[in-house]
Amino acid sequence: MKYLLFTLIALYIISCRQTPSKVNVSKEKIVDKSIIGILPYDSTEKWAFENGKQAELTDNDFVIIEELLESRINSYNNHQQKRYNKIKAKHPEYTLRKEDFIIDLKVYKRQYVAITNSKGEKEVWVNCFCDIFNENWKKDIVIVLDGGNCYFNLKINITKGTYYDLMVNGDA
Repeated sequence: MKYLLFTLIALYIISCRQTPSKVNVSKEKIVDKSIIGILPYDSTEKWAFENGKQAELTDNDFVIIEELLESRINSYNNHQQKRYNKIKAKHPEYTLRKEDFIIDLKVYKRQYVAITNSKGEKEVWVNCFCDIFNENWKKDIVIVLDGGNCYFNLKINITKGTYYDLMVNGDA
């Protein structure tokens, strides 16, 4: 009985020491920063973050952001592929374009607004777009109405390795 109790206590202590892996960060991954604009955080504009302080991004942060972005978009694309197939099967008379459903990250520019939130966690608002109509996209936030999946944004908590608030624009 003492041996069983000792084993259970030892297992409990060992399991409490382990930290869950949040993101498998690839050391070999290279992020193309030429497609990224880093924009300053403006605390007077509440649309991205309610509260925070400007944060700097490290090379490792860029890798984490890219991997989380890819993960979220892969999940979104799986759902959209099923939606596309369902609509196409139900309405073969519709002229549907798969690219109107699926996001191909290779063709998107990105804008990052990085903050440290009130809990001390580093977060970034990621704004993505595939049409460039403003040459100052590395300095000015690109905001459009409609535009379909050519425009989307989400928030990433780098510290926690999580993403949330994916917003994909609709079509008019």
